[in-house]
Amino acid sequence: MNRYTRLIILIAAFLGAGQIARAAETASKPAKLTKLRLSQSTVNTRSAIIWIAQAQGFFAKYGLDVETIFLQSSNLQTAALATNEVQIGNMGGATVLSGAAGGQAFRIVASPSNQLFYDLIARPEIKDGKDIRGKRIGVTSVGGTTWMAANLGLQHFGLDPARDGIQINAIGNQSVLVQALENGSIDLAVLDPFLSRRLKQKGMKVMIEFARVNIPFITTAVVTTAPYLRDHEDQVEKFLRGFLEAQAFISKPENKAAVIKTVAVKMKISDPAAAEEGYQDMLIGIERKPYPSVDALRNIQKLMAQMNPKVASVKVDEIVEPRLIRRLDESGFIDALYDAKKR
Repeated sequence: MNRYTRLIILIAAFLGAGQIARAAETASKPAKLTKLRLSQSTVNTRSAIIWIAQAQGFFAKYGLDVETIFLQSSNLQTAALATNEVQIGNMGGATVLSGAAGGQAFRIVASPSNQLFYDLIARPEIKDGKDIRGKRIGVTSVGGTTWMAANLGLQHFGLDPARDGIQINAIGNQSVLVQALENGSIDLAVLDPFLSRRLKQKGMKVMIEFARVNIPFITTAVVTTAPYLRDHEDQVEKFLRGFLEAQAFISKPENKAAVIKTVAVKMKISDPAAAEEGYQDMLIGIERKPYPSVDALRNIQKLMAQMNPKVASVKVDEIVEPRLIRRLDESGFIDALYDAKKR
């Protein structure tokens, strides 16, 4: 073998080593994540599923870089979803129906909570239902879930807002509602139970615990649009995988400390007792297999149609899309999240 032949062999080996090195470097780099925007208009313990999915890397595990966009009202949420500024919304059934009545092709792909879990809490001077007449009730947004709860609460007491001079005012998120109730800007508010318990300790009165009334209701839903679902079904399914894994993570006692830490940071809770209460509330009513409920949505539709006749014409069966949850369920994916032996 002459020196030229040896030189050629060495050059070939060098180039081959370089290719191998570049291939190894490429393999070591994490796969590029698909960006996806998620909107929410309320900050409460049910938001923990999203927070945990992000903090524990579950969305990234399935190839998604999920950015959470906080929008102060449900109207902004529906507008952002309809224009594809966000691809998935974390919103209540009432908000979905309002958007659908306005012509938007929304689809509920999962419903982790099919009951109403808010409390109606009042200032100390309000003792019973008759004292609510002429008062102001604070909610997150008009037409949203807390607004629906306020109306259901008034029906529970046999009251009518117009007849009895009751104002239902959109104030802002749960923290803002607490402040407004404490400073007397409003007389009652629809709040998460762990927040209402804190106010009860300050002398305020829980008028209704809606969880005890047991009204079928889609409190929180994972929502997208028909066009986005049609064109990006794989991305929606990946989102659901991360979402479901976060639910399972929350449900396991060994993860309690991590869950409480995340919720405390996100909701700016410094009181350990309050954080513990928030954690316990999280565990109530979360659907392990969050099939969106047609009956719950129809129940909301009947109530909303009294205020907005257009809602009555919405075809609820077209909005509820259980196909992806069914696929994940029948494949065994959901059961495996809760059974370590299957993983």
